[in-house]
Amino acid sequence: MLEYIVQSGNTLSGIARKFGIPLSALIAANQITDPNQLKVGQTLRIPSADTDQSTLPPAPAPVPALAAPIAIDRKKFALAPGQYFAETFPKDLIVLHFTAGSSARSAFDSWRGTPLQVATAYLVDTDGSIYECFPPNFWAYHLGVTGAASANWKHDKRSIGIEIANVGPLRVDAANSQQLNWWPNEFKTKFCTLAETAKYVAAPYRGFTHFASFPTVQSDAVVALVEHLCTSFAIPRVLPPSAQQPAFDMDFFKSFSGIATHQNFRKDKTDIGPAFPLSQVAP
Repeated sequence: MLEYIVQSGNTLSGIARKFGIPLSALIAANQITDPNQLKVGQTLRIPSADTDQSTLPPAPAPVPALAAPIAIDRKKFALAPGQYFAETFPKDLIVLHFTAGSSARSAFDSWRGTPLQVATAYLVDTDGSIYECFPPNFWAYHLGVTGAASANWKHDKRSIGIEIANVGPLRVDAANSQQLNWWPNEFKTKFCTLAETAKYVAAPYRGFTHFASFPTVQSDAVVALVEHLCTSFAIPRVLPPSAQQPAFDMDFFKSFSGIATHQNFRKDKTDIGPAFPLSQVAP
């Protein structure tokens, strides 16, 4: 399916006329609930009005202010309707997570196995592949904030979650001081040896001293995705002040707009941790 980047002065009816398709088809393809809320930089999917895609005009080039196009797979790990909430809320926050698993597939399978709508809009695998699990203007539970701080899940609704495939915190093996383990079987599953320094970062954080590294191709993909989403949804591409970046501080983050991490909303979480190059996601 073709895609079109909304530019200044565009209207839905004008875009539909440009591509020769019914306005209703354009609205349905993009699950638009308010046709008057187009945003410059927003990506629209353009459905084919016939069975021959070659009869459609080519998608226009993106406006110069946008990041270079990035490859997003919207099919492989697409969640079924009902596994997320098809409700649109304004977005002013991106939240980075790691999956505490070895692959995007394992995270996706776990989400499909729960009766709750638990997921993030995006998964980034270890090879840098980016997967869209549901449209980012919708929402699902991903923060786990409860009580008064939750306020009807408002932080899940206002944020776009990105899960990064990474096993997370590591512990030194009780019987082998040269081996690092990850969490399965009560941190008895081998991850690597201390000699394999490219596979981990040694840094203390919330009771752990070692964390699994993120491959450069993966962190670069996250940076590109964050830039794309900030542009598309007019989210400030800013990080919290350095003192707040590792902190759990609901008083600060309840009104913060920009790029945050799961550890900022839960004191019992370690994602995104000290191994991810967080400073790269904001200029």
